[in-house]
Amino acid sequence: MTTPEHSPRPKPVLLLVLDGIRPDVLRAAVEAGEAPNLGALAERGEAVWDAVSVFPSITPAATAAIATGEAPARSGIVGHAWYDERERRVVVYGAMTETVMATGPIKVFHNNVWRMNRDDLKAATLFETLHDRGFDGACVNFPVRRGPHTHPIRMKTVENYRKNGRYLGPSVEGPKRYFMGDLFYSQETGFNGRKASGGIFRSAGINDEYAARIGAMLVKERSAPFNLVYFFKGDSIAHHHGLQAQREWLQTADGYVGRIFAAAGGVDRLLEEYAVLALSDHGHAPLLPGRRHVDLRRIPDLKVSSGIRARFGRNVDAVVVPNGRSALLYLRDGIAQEGVAQSLIGRRGVDVAAWSGDGWANALGGGGRLRFRPGEGPRDASGRSWELEGDPQALDLDVSDGELGYGDYPDALERLWGLLSTPRCGDVVLSATPGYTFGEISGGYHKASDHGSLHAEDSNVFVLAGGFEGGEAAPRRITDVAPMLLGHFGAGRPAEERVH
Repeated sequence: MTTPEHSPRPKPVLLLVLDGIRPDVLRAAVEAGEAPNLGALAERGEAVWDAVSVFPSITPAATAAIATGEAPARSGIVGHAWYDERERRVVVYGAMTETVMATGPIKVFHNNVWRMNRDDLKAATLFETLHDRGFDGACVNFPVRRGPHTHPIRMKTVENYRKNGRYLGPSVEGPKRYFMGDLFYSQETGFNGRKASGGIFRSAGINDEYAARIGAMLVKERSAPFNLVYFFKGDSIAHHHGLQAQREWLQTADGYVGRIFAAAGGVDRLLEEYAVLALSDHGHAPLLPGRRHVDLRRIPDLKVSSGIRARFGRNVDAVVVPNGRSALLYLRDGIAQEGVAQSLIGRRGVDVAAWSGDGWANALGGGGRLRFRPGEGPRDASGRSWELEGDPQALDLDVSDGELGYGDYPDALERLWGLLSTPRCGDVVLSATPGYTFGEISGGYHKASDHGSLHAEDSNVFVLAGGFEGGEAAPRRITDVAPMLLGHFGAGRPAEERVH
């Protein structure tokens, strides 16, 4: 279905995703004049500094939520690592270098570029739904980009690996215009190769300078109705060097954004011609300098399998898959979820344990235990009502006069409900206390800052919106981005889940 000829064509959209940028870090930079381009967008449009990610607040789950409008249970993407019970192995989409090396770089590359989009993503993407409604898309470096067009590998080294191995395919499916460094590009731009963006440490050309150059080209050429440009370095900076370093890097990131704005003739001209959204996918929580790592290889009364080759075998009771400041626990049949949760909730660094059963979600925290599900009861800010049993303090909830307010765990009921209904997340899910991390499946962990939990520190994100018509408010959840943009194009909600 296409837009009727007599209907006005909606403005094209520019969606900028800045991975891992904490909203208070950006806001401070804007107020200090260190991010003038993003500041101009905030000033001329709408700025939301306390929008909310999904849970786990991990990049693959969050970027899938942005691209599909679905929480992890319906998108199918529950973290950067999970245990596939059918294949009896851990699947890793990408993480720290030591995790990638321990898993196998080619296998991780396959999982991230091919498997995640082709096999594991269950919900339709913006690129697919918009294409079905007659609107083409363009994508730069964004990890969740499945679309209706085929793009061959462009890099000879990868092509040689493919011919001699079993993991890599000859092409990927994406939007009409797709750019991922030297690996995939739908047209020759002159921005690839050894002399192109990124200097000596180019990561196959997949870097933020490249994203800015391609983004500027797309805007200047008015290449597509929907354009998604992804900047990822800010997340890595925070992991390794902390939030002050992230703020300092924002000056570089803002320069990249400014390059795209300049290609349109400046921010005012851009907002006349484009509807623009800029947002982060998750935040970041600083880690303690000392005993920051929560080791889950030992759980009372259980024999645990962990690591890259974790699996259920003889006498194994649990497979543990850390995901930064969240962790997924898969239990052998017959092991009581609540008992495992209770054995862990008092451990240093374990803040919340959650599980589902009998149509309810359960959360155990320092304040007690809470059961909840959608139903008759207090309403949250989005208008959803919840049936509650137990102690609301388990999730720091304020219930008064039929209204439900959130404290340290923003939108916790919706986010837990949006994860726990899929077996991919395991039987018990953990969220870490501020200052702590569960690390990664390899046993390593970040030293300065991490994310993944229910807590506001790594769950709140920023959203800046400008150039939209009246009534199109900036999203308050990253799962609201796709529905908002589909509404902008008159394309309706995303399609139903894909059946595999």
